[in-house]
Amino acid sequence: MPFDNPPNPMYSQDDWNVMQAAYDKAAATLVVKSSSDTEAKIISETVMTAFNRGNRDVNSLAALAVITAINSHPAVRGSNSEQEKRYA
Repeated sequence: MPFDNPPNPMYSQDDWNVMQAAYDKAAATLVVKSSSDTEAKIISETVMTAFNRGNRDVNSLAALAVITAINSHPAVRGSNSEQEKRYA
């Protein structure tokens, strides 16, 4: 669970719950098994960045994180031709 609420938090517990739910949904979609996976870091950074920009929808945050992780993974690009990037 990458979203731990630190002492003197700048986010409310509800904020953390939204980010955690989005992370959990994206991680389940991508079958991320460990918070040390590269995809886990991409998911958590994407969720937090989008949340900081005002996105508060769990499904939207999760979808954006999944798309970002997929586009960041070298295996997605294919062997012979560059695949088109996907956007939320």
